[in-house]
Amino acid sequence: MDIQTILVFILAILTINLIAVGIYVILVLREFRQTVKKANYVLDNVNGFTDAIINPISTLAGIISGVTESVKAVKQISSLMDKEEDKKKDE
Repeated sequence: MDIQTILVFILAILTINLIAVGIYVILVLREFRQTVKKANYVLDNVNGFTDAIINPISTLAGIISGVTESVKAVKQISSLMDKEEDKKKDE
């Protein structure tokens, strides 16, 4: 065999190897894309679940804050009324 035939043979083998590696890379990237889509779906579900939990909790926090402010207002009013009663007693 002369050198040119050997080089053509080696070139053909390298070409076949590169084609096989390229196909394998394409398959891996396709699988990776599917995995990313599934992970995105899971994250969307978790996001919806946390939103479903957070909304009632924030509403409850608002109610508790309102009750706290109401108690403070009632204490303010009662302290003002006590001061007025003390003034009337002093007179």
